[in-house]
Amino acid sequence: MHDTERARPVRPCCLMVCSVLLALSSLGAGEKRTTWLHFEPAVVELKGVVGIAYEYGPPTWADDPKSDGKPKTPILRLLKPINILGDPTSDINKGDAENVEEVQLQLDRYRALVGKRVIVTGMLSRSHTGWHFTEVVMTVKSIRKVPKAK
Repeated sequence: MHDTERARPVRPCCLMVCSVLLALSSLGAGEKRTTWLHFEPAVVELKGVVGIAYEYGPPTWADDPKSDGKPKTPILRLLKPINILGDPTSDINKGDAENVEEVQLQLDRYRALVGKRVIVTGMLSRSHTGWHFTEVVMTVKSIRKVPKAK
């Protein structure tokens, strides 16, 4: 082998730059990584702010807005979007739900929580009736206000 064919040694500064770039890229990947939740029967916990959605309801479900009711529907606006793995064995929950920012809450008493940060525990499913106004709905098991930071 001639001197001209010999591989050049890698300079230490080049190794350091490569190491830093690798560390930064893995840091960014970790930040983008999201937790995936599961549809029912799994019980999950979500954090967000309770709001109210006004959607057209019966009798025509927006075909004739003048005659339709506008039911007040409790919505959880999530602090961070979520992803939910689909269940291929389910008729309702097939396919993944990605980047979900709002979840309709199925519960009766919520008015005192409107505008408040809450933690909600329950089971998720895909929208499957005319009364479901978001892609994902939650059957609520418990809901509580997030304590104020001191």
